[in-house]
Amino acid sequence: MSDLEPTTLDTRRAARDRALELLYEAETKGLSVDDVLAGLPVAPDDLAVELVRGVAADGDRIDELVASRVAPRWTLARLASLDRAVLRLGTYELLYRLDRTQAVIINEAVVLARKYGTDDSPRFVNGVLSAIARSVRGDEVAADRPTRASAWRQAEALVVDLDGVIRHWPAVALAATDRELALPPGTMASAAFAPDLLDAAMDGSITFEQWCSRIGERVAADHPADADTVAKAWAEQPFEIDAEMVALVDEVRVDGSVALLSNASTSVLDDLRAAGIDGHFDAIVASADIRMAKPAAGAFLAAAERLGVAPEVCLFVDDRAENVEGARAVGMQAHLFTGVDDLRDVLVATGLVPG
Repeated sequence: MSDLEPTTLDTRRAARDRALELLYEAETKGLSVDDVLAGLPVAPDDLAVELVRGVAADGDRIDELVASRVAPRWTLARLASLDRAVLRLGTYELLYRLDRTQAVIINEAVVLARKYGTDDSPRFVNGVLSAIARSVRGDEVAADRPTRASAWRQAEALVVDLDGVIRHWPAVALAATDRELALPPGTMASAAFAPDLLDAAMDGSITFEQWCSRIGERVAADHPADADTVAKAWAEQPFEIDAEMVALVDEVRVDGSVALLSNASTSVLDDLRAAGIDGHFDAIVASADIRMAKPAAGAFLAAAERLGVAPEVCLFVDDRAENVEGARAVGMQAHLFTGVDDLRDVLVATGLVPG
């Protein structure tokens, strides 16, 4: 199965989240990975087990690589625990999972850093893992984006993703909800992101309310929980808006136009209004409304059409590698999002914001 297939990426992203939790638990409790795994009421996904055992099995080499790239400013022991765990996971994959491109591995590590770390964590993790990748992967070309300003052509419009770029869902809040409902860690997310249910919510086959209801029913079928309570808890999960990204969108709109293109349920417009940012876009294109999700070509073409421009003059920005590739397939320039600073450089190179 390709590294860019959506179902595979969704599964791997959930497994990396779980692996990070397990590594953090093992370190903070002073336990071995095997002891932590043995004490779990529900066995993790096979990939999560592979990741944590892989990090543990070659810990000395992994730590040596990380330590050499953070010196002399930092030592391994001085790193924040979560940053250290993210770097260990990413380094393991760079070393041993050659079926995965370094661009995808680094991007997924940055996603973890953004969810669990500090404001500085994404850039720090990106820099360290990029240096490690150059060392252990030789001349492999990262398939994320052009790296020189001359590689970009002028653009007239920005098409930007929502979740993972502008909006973020704190994983700690969802974990706290699982605990409050006496559910094993990851229970609600596992139900919500089951491929059949997630696809139906994203392509508009079911409404947001129906999605929540079915999540509650699935959880209640396997656990002593009230279905309505679970549904309500999922519907009320808090999110955060990156104000710096919104400000950057506003800069682009001084002379250009911006479309929001999101794989999102029927609740997205209400969410944007509640956050007070619905007026910051010239067009809002949600997969549930157009009945088509990224990386399908029609989703990108719909965004360009809403803006009244050709795909070739659009810059697309997303935190998922398969969506970046999908945008490029219809003629858009595309950037794999790792942080606001890197994105600003690309916006300057394409003329969407002044240098």
